[in-house]
Amino acid sequence: MGMFAREEIENAFWQFHDALNLAAMTTDWREFGKALRPDATMYDAVLGRLGKREGIVREITKVMHQTGDTPWVRLNRYPVEDYYIDEERDWVWSLWWARFTDPGDGSNHQARMFILLKYHGNGMFHYVETVYNPIDLEKGMASWKEAKAAWDANSAETLAILAAREAEARAMAPLKINEADEV
Repeated sequence: MGMFAREEIENAFWQFHDALNLAAMTTDWREFGKALRPDATMYDAVLGRLGKREGIVREITKVMHQTGDTPWVRLNRYPVEDYYIDEERDWVWSLWWARFTDPGDGSNHQARMFILLKYHGNGMFHYVETVYNPIDLEKGMASWKEAKAAWDANSAETLAILAAREAEARAMAPLKINEADEV
């Protein structure tokens, strides 16, 4: 049996989930740091080893604030697919979706990722390991960018049609109604 109760670990896991999602949506990655011990270590599939909470937050912020051709700032939803609490080790094995924000058409653009969390008390984790296929993540971004461009183009076209209809309607106004025509 591990050092911590299952309920404590599970509560910490969902706090981690909430902190990650809040950080991604607000772009304030210090929120993510609140789920980590000051001496935490993180291994990321692409970034490698990141040490100490402040260093982790700094490096994640650098990547996730990118815009332009690589809008990682749009990767801001992390729903959990499944998780398992290893009560012997105080670990959480979990599958997540790294999901881009809705491009406007309601479609999902995402990649699956695995996160191993090692719990160390006080609602915080001291070890985080993320494993994902960077090619799948790039494909998710590419499909998001394509859907966003199509949505923006359609939206501009729709707005132009609505503006033309409004102009037509204004040209017909004001219509004067005879008192006898009133209902």
